[in-house]
Amino acid sequence: MTQDPHDALCKAAFSRTEDAVGAIQAALPPAVLAQLDLETLRHSPTSFVDERLGKSFSDLVYEVEIAGQPGFVCFLLYEHQSTEDPLAALWAVFYMVRLWDRWLEDHPGAKRVPPVLPIVLYHGARSWSAPTTLGALLDVPDAARTALGDLLPELRILLDDLSRASDEALRARSVSAFGRLAFLLLKHGRALRARPGPDSLVAFVRSVADLLAALHRFDRQRAWVYILEVTAEAEIDQAIEALREALPTEHQEEVMTLGEALRLEGRRQGRLEGKRETLLSLLRVKFKQLSADVERRVAEADEHALDRWAEAVLFAPTIDEVWAAN
Repeated sequence: MTQDPHDALCKAAFSRTEDAVGAIQAALPPAVLAQLDLETLRHSPTSFVDERLGKSFSDLVYEVEIAGQPGFVCFLLYEHQSTEDPLAALWAVFYMVRLWDRWLEDHPGAKRVPPVLPIVLYHGARSWSAPTTLGALLDVPDAARTALGDLLPELRILLDDLSRASDEALRARSVSAFGRLAFLLLKHGRALRARPGPDSLVAFVRSVADLLAALHRFDRQRAWVYILEVTAEAEIDQAIEALREALPTEHQEEVMTLGEALRLEGRRQGRLEGKRETLLSLLRVKFKQLSADVERRVAEADEHALDRWAEAVLFAPTIDEVWAAN
């Protein structure tokens, strides 16, 4: 299971070329689309981990050729946001610089860099109202802004706001059945979590029954996992019962199996988090201030390592000797 069901669903759906193309077509203006040869679109292996960015941008990066211009390419950043981020345009700049830096490493001697278009797929409860331009984030008085003119940098993120799209419009997008279901799940996921009672969940599942029926078993199971994970933990049993009520018999066993796996994973994660907190407390008592690297190392450790370090911290004179414990 995943700690971020929205992220997992987006990557599962929009890492596929067919659905990536459809998602891009839905987000970009026609004049921009006319400049891109979407038949050449591919998922770029480029990805970054940046502590400052955290989850601000994921690793869904596409590369596409400029139409009719061999050798010219454009990068597309495709990121989902479940809540408004007033600094979204600024995070996009950080990611763009990282992309350009990587491009220059891979193309020694290059004097120019490809354009990068940032796209945000927003699936919050209310329509996006935060700034979508970098200029709006620059703290400059109006008179100075006018005088500075084009000395100020500018950038605009392209926003695909699912709250403004009807279910019918999402169903009409040029993506697979799984892609259409992903858009609908993202749009309604918060409501299912806020109101996980049988009536709302049953109604939603029945409304997408045709899409579910068109999926392969693996993709259908992704949908069940998403629904169960966005439902509050205390309501998992209620969500399972609601799904059983809404589904044909042949799909009920899938839900029951995944629901039990999710319960077990939840208990395991709870145990791991407890061990991480205990170890961090011991480390703080022994070594006082902890660096970000130490906290990250503990956060990423498995249960075996946590147990080993918790025992070692009692006797190790330095923190390096804690990590070296066998």
